[in-house]
Amino acid sequence: MPIVDSGSVSPLSDAEKNKIRAAWDLVYKDYEKTGVDILVKFFTGTPAAQAFFPKFKGLTTADDLKQSSDVRWHAERIINAVNDAVKSMDDTEKMSMKLKELSIKHAQSFYVDRQYFKVLAGIIADTTAPGDAGFEKLMSMICILLSSAY
Repeated sequence: MPIVDSGSVSPLSDAEKNKIRAAWDLVYKDYEKTGVDILVKFFTGTPAAQAFFPKFKGLTTADDLKQSSDVRWHAERIINAVNDAVKSMDDTEKMSMKLKELSIKHAQSFYVDRQYFKVLAGIIADTTAPGDAGFEKLMSMICILLSSAY
């Protein structure tokens, strides 16, 4: 299932949730490194996205990005937001509320182009559970909610 950022997706089944939790637990064990690796891959593959992060200006190489405390801080926030979504899979109202708040911030305060949510979600999915339809469905749910204020 390709990741989408509009419309709706079917609810996650119990089997999908269990598979997501198992895969995520392995990735989240080393969340600081994993988060930085994901964000570095995002910025090196999508350099135009870096324009939305003034603190990352001048960080042109993967090593520069990895060494930046600002990048590490933001990577941790992203990983923890996904972790919150994984923990909230059984309470979609809670997940929705948190992600809609993030959507408002990104749309109205940071003016982030929403197309990048889907790109980043793809990298997170490929890092966590490559080709897993359930994880891609969760990433779609996250993208749809993050796009809600646009």
